[in-house]
Amino acid sequence: MKQLRIALVEAASSSVHVYSRTFLPRLGTATLGAILRQRGYECDLWFPGMAPMPKDKLETYDIVGIGSITNTIVDAYRLADRLRKTGITVVMGGPHVTFMAEEALEHCDYVVIGEGDTAFPALIEALAKNTPYEGIKGLAYRLPDGAVRFTGETELVNVDSLPSPDFSLSPQITSGTIPPIVTTSRGCPHNCGFCSVTPIFGKRYRFKEASQVIAELRPLKGRSVCFADDNLCANRKRAKSLFRKMISHDAIPLRWSGQMCVKDAADEELLGLMQQTRCRIMYIGVESIIPETLNKLGKAHHLDDIARGIANLHKHDIGIHGMFMISPDDPPDTADRIVDYAIDTDIDTIQILSLVPFPGTAVYEEYQRDLLHRDWQYFDGMHVVVRPRMCSPLDMQMAITSAMCRFYSLPRVMAAYRRGRGWRVKYRAGGYYLTRRWTTENQGYLDRLANAATPA
Repeated sequence: MKQLRIALVEAASSSVHVYSRTFLPRLGTATLGAILRQRGYECDLWFPGMAPMPKDKLETYDIVGIGSITNTIVDAYRLADRLRKTGITVVMGGPHVTFMAEEALEHCDYVVIGEGDTAFPALIEALAKNTPYEGIKGLAYRLPDGAVRFTGETELVNVDSLPSPDFSLSPQITSGTIPPIVTTSRGCPHNCGFCSVTPIFGKRYRFKEASQVIAELRPLKGRSVCFADDNLCANRKRAKSLFRKMISHDAIPLRWSGQMCVKDAADEELLGLMQQTRCRIMYIGVESIIPETLNKLGKAHHLDDIARGIANLHKHDIGIHGMFMISPDDPPDTADRIVDYAIDTDIDTIQILSLVPFPGTAVYEEYQRDLLHRDWQYFDGMHVVVRPRMCSPLDMQMAITSAMCRFYSLPRVMAAYRRGRGWRVKYRAGGYYLTRRWTTENQGYLDRLANAATPA
C-alpha cells in the first residue's frame, strides 16, 4: 500500500463578516483527521483562517482535501486550481460542493457528497491501495468522457461512533491553543427553508455519548467554550441530562455559548441548569418580527414567545444574540423595525442579515431567478444578493447597514453595561468596529448595487 501524505484544509475568507472577531474552525476537518489517523494514515490539518500558512507547504502532499462553505468557495477553488497544476489529487467537501458538484469538479478530482465521515476515508484507502472506488457511496467525479458520475447517497453516520476531533494534527495548533469548540450533536429536528443543515445531515437529530462530550470539555476547563451544535437544546431532556453531568463530573468551562430555539427559552429548569454551567450567551434565530415572514421561513414561534424568551434568559443572567434575517419580500423599513424591537426588549447583541439562497435549500429554488449574481464570496448574509421586491438592492443594503450602525452606535456601546452582563460593552464595541469596517471595505460592492446588475 502506498504511504500517502494527506492534508486537510478548511478554506477561509479574508472579508469582514459578523463573526470576524471570533473565528473558530469547524469540527468536520479535525474529525476527518482523527478518522484517518485511526486508520494509520499520515494527515496534517491546516486552517488559513487561524494563521498564515507556509508558502507552498501544501504542494508537498499527495492528496489535499479542502472543506468549504459557500462564501469561502472562491478561495477554495483558487487553492484547488493551484494544487492540481502541480499534480496533487484534490478532494473537496462541504455544503456548497455537495449541491454544486458539477461546478466543483471544474476545480477538483473528487467531491464528497454530504457527510464525509465514511466516504472520504474509503476514497483515501482506495487511492492508497489503487483499488476501485466506483462502489463507494457519497462521491462525485468525472468519467473519461467528461460526464459526471454520482455514486449515490451514504447512510447517516452514527455520531457516537466517531472519534473526537483531533486538533493536534495541525502544525498551527499547540496543546495550549486547542480551539475551544465542542459539538454534542449533529443535525436539527427542524427544517427551515433557508438552512442547509437538514439537506446535508437529514432530519434525524443524532447525539454523542455524554461521556465523550465530558472528555472533550475537560482539556478546555478554565476557557470560554463554544458549543457548535446547530441546535443544542432541541431535545431538552437530553440537554438537561448533559448539563447535570457537566456539573457532577466537574467539567464546567469558564463560560460557554451555543445556539437554541426561541421556544426552548421558556423552560425554566433548562435555563437554571444553563446558568449553573456558566452559560454566557445564546445565539437564537429570531429571524423576523413580521409574522408572515416567520411563517414563510418555517419558524414556529411568535413575537410574544420572543419577548418572554429574552426576559427569561436575562433573569438567569444569560445573554441573547438575536439573529435576524431580511427577506427579499420584506419592506425596506424592516431593518429599522428590528432594531426598535431589539432596543425595546434589550436584546444584548444582534445581527441583521440579508436572506442568502444557499444551494440545496428551499429558498435557493425559490429565489435563484432573482439572484443579482453568483459571486459566491458575497453569499455571507452581509451582502444583498437577491433583488428585493419593494425597493432597489442598494436601498435594502443601506437600510440594513444603517440599522446595524444604529444598534451599535457609540452611545449604545457606552450604555451597554448590565449587572451580571458586563461583557455587553465589549461585545457591542466589537459590533461598532465591524459595522464601520464593513462599510469602508465594501464601497465597491455598494457601487455595484447602485448599478442594479441584471440577475444572472
